[in-house]
Amino acid sequence: MDKQPENQPVENDDVVVIEQKDTRARLYIGIAAVLGLATGGLIGSAVTQNDWQQRYKELDTQYQQALVKTQTQQSNLDEKLSLAESESQLKLRKVVEEKVEQHQQQVDALNEQISKLEADNQQLENQLSAQGKKLAQQKKQNVQLERKTDIQSSMFEQSQELFKREAELKAEVAKLEQEKSQLTPNLKRWKKDCDLFLEGTSWDAKSDSCDRYDSATSRISQIEQMLKVHNMDLNHIATLKSELGIQ
Repeated sequence: MDKQPENQPVENDDVVVIEQKDTRARLYIGIAAVLGLATGGLIGSAVTQNDWQQRYKELDTQYQQALVKTQTQQSNLDEKLSLAESESQLKLRKVVEEKVEQHQQQVDALNEQISKLEADNQQLENQLSAQGKKLAQQKKQNVQLERKTDIQSSMFEQSQELFKREAELKAEVAKLEQEKSQLTPNLKRWKKDCDLFLEGTSWDAKSDSCDRYDSATSRISQIEQMLKVHNMDLNHIATLKSELGIQ
């Protein structure tokens, strides 16, 4: 227990020396480490730079290849899109052309129907016009027939009247001629008796001889006038019968 204090400074010195050695060793180690790190860093840096350049070249090559590939794909895509667009436009154009053709066919069909209707209408108009002309002609013929019928009816009535008047006139003429034929034979005798009576040379002459002679002469004159008028009427009737074409 008593020796322990005596040896304590020596032990402390050793500790200090050991600590100093450890400190120097650490410093040396640290410097060596720093130098090692620096050297390793330079070496690593050089190696890293070479690797990086190689890697850069590889990446650049890959990038260029990817870019070419991308451009090729883009070109192919553009071509496909253009082709698809062309096909789409072609299909659309085909659809439009089909629609236009269908529409044109419908228009042509409608035009054909219209032309047919116009032709039918024209035919109907021609038929109506022909029927109208025929009706007008028929109406004209009917009017003419009515006029002819009226004329014939009038002629029939007139012919009846003419025949009747002719018969009456002929009867009257016959009667007058008969009367005249009865008066004429006595006219000379009554004339002679009247002259003798006026002369007074014959007592056989009757006093009324002159009156009978005058009366007979007057009557014969009337008969002749009447016969003249009746014969004129008969001649007129004969002319009318000839114009009317009746016998």
